Amino acid sequence: MTSAFLLINCLIGFQSHIVNELRKLSEFIDIYRVDSMYDIIAKVNVSSEEELQDITISKVRKIEGIKSTLTLVIAKHSVPSLH
Repeated sequence: MTSAFLLINCLIGFQSHIVNELRKLSEFIDIYRVDSMYDIIAKVNVSSEEELQDITISKVRKIEGIKSTLTLVIAKHSVPSLH
C-alpha cells in the first residue's frame, strides 16, 4: 500500500469543481480546501507508486482548473508520540 498527500494549486474559481471531481475517484480518502500556498490537499491510498503516478497523470492533472500539483509520498517510518 502506498499513501501520499497531493497538494494542488487551482485556477481562481475552480476549487469546488476540483474537489467534486476528486471525490469521484475512490483512491482519494481525504480532501481538504486550505488557505495556503496550495488550494487543496488530498490524501490518496493506492497499491503502488506506479499506480499513484498513473492516477496523478491520467486522472488528476486532466481535471479542468488544476494549475499544478505536488505529490508527497508518505514514508512508512513511525514517529514517536509527543504525549
